[in-house]
Amino acid sequence: MIQNKAVSKIKFFIFSLFLSVIFTGCGPSEEKIAQAQDAYTALTQLHNQVVEAHGLIDDNSLDKELVALAQQVKQIETYHLNELKDEEIDTLLQTMDDLTKSYEEYLNTIKTIREEETAAILTEIPLTLLNNTEMTFQTLALYSKDSVSHEADVLEDTSGFVPGQYLAGLVIYRDVSHTPWILKLENAEGASYEVQLPVNTYGEDGVSLTLTYDSEQNEIKCS
Repeated sequence: MIQNKAVSKIKFFIFSLFLSVIFTGCGPSEEKIAQAQDAYTALTQLHNQVVEAHGLIDDNSLDKELVALAQQVKQIETYHLNELKDEEIDTLLQTMDDLTKSYEEYLNTIKTIREEETAAILTEIPLTLLNNTEMTFQTLALYSKDSVSHEADVLEDTSGFVPGQYLAGLVIYRDVSHTPWILKLENAEGASYEVQLPVNTYGEDGVSLTLTYDSEQNEIKCS
């Protein structure tokens, strides 16, 4: 059950163990019982995922809808499959499928809301890098650890990041969760390196980092 966060959101997690016991027994075909049990397990897992995601946002516009949806899921627990016919289980399966689709839609909506809330309070951090290695890097990407799909090569259309060179004008961001950023590098020989940047230690006035190579660990380090 999910209530208005201003009142204190209730983390109403549903577990499938109880229904698993109900689903055990004779009556309808074993195949139908198995289908219903699997569908309910997947539905409750998705419900719990939505509850957890909803607890991370401040927006409370979905509270009433999610409470109503949770009550429908709880209602399914009252069914005893061994008392139903296969056709009735088919109807129950369709109901669970509809609920699953609704939860998937709400989960996407919640993710969008969270992205909007997070974006509204990002702190911009200017970044300068010094290449103090003996390598020339052909690609360099900076991205939030949670947003790998957004990575872009800042060295595209350049001759590379050569030893002794400074690279200024870069920007990273700190969100409310202090999600680390990743610096991903690839040298001219094709070797790739990743460095995690602890944005919680950087100030809004910016940070200058020096790249060095640790030959024993085969790692690029920032300091």
